[in-house]
Amino acid sequence: MAPWFDSRWLYHRSSVTSQGVPNWAGLLTTPALLGLALVLTVCFLAWVPRRHMWFTALGAGTMYGYLLHGFIIKSSRFFGWYDHPWLHSPLGELAVTAAAVGLITFLCSGPVRSVFRFVVEPRMSWAFGEQRDAPAKTVEPVRREG
Repeated sequence: MAPWFDSRWLYHRSSVTSQGVPNWAGLLTTPALLGLALVLTVCFLAWVPRRHMWFTALGAGTMYGYLLHGFIIKSSRFFGWYDHPWLHSPLGELAVTAAAVGLITFLCSGPVRSVFRFVVEPRMSWAFGEQRDAPAKTVEPVRREG
């Protein structure tokens, strides 16, 4: 589909008529793409295991991988890491893919999470008026007699 499908359909940055198709195409294609996105989301969520697996700890750190990988990507562009011609060969593309998998796994790991927790998951007790040294309030259960 790549030769004839334009990515502007996915980003919704321009009108349908500016893409050179009739108006009725947008009435059919846009809901179809949104429905396909819903189906793909349900398929992905069906793969999420309900029990604790070996990769569950990595899944708990995906926010760290998501937020921190951008710094690596921007650095790679700034320092010209992709300018080497061998990276554009099949072996180079496999090497970049393997490095990306390793990097994301590392960014989701426990040591990285403990270092960057203050940025990604800051303590918000000051925003909710809680005192650090104050004892936690306990709520007594309501007892009904009878």
